[in-house]
Amino acid sequence: MNTFSKIIITVISIFIAGIIIGAFSGGHGGRAPGMINLIVFGGLFFGLRAMWKGDKKDKNDKNDDDSFLQ
Repeated sequence: MNTFSKIIITVISIFIAGIIIGAFSGGHGGRAPGMINLIVFGGLFFGLRAMWKGDKKDKNDKNDDDSFLQ
């Protein structure tokens, strides 16, 4: 996934999550966030973190095919 599409998905998901969190906390008079808001925020945070996380590359795994015994 290229960087531009990650940025677009991040902006849209933050906007949608903000609407959802605002809708749930609007009925509470602006008090502390409820359990559903914390779940939505956690899902947003860990989902974006997984999307932006780079691929792990093993430094010891060389795929050169330069083996002496071949």
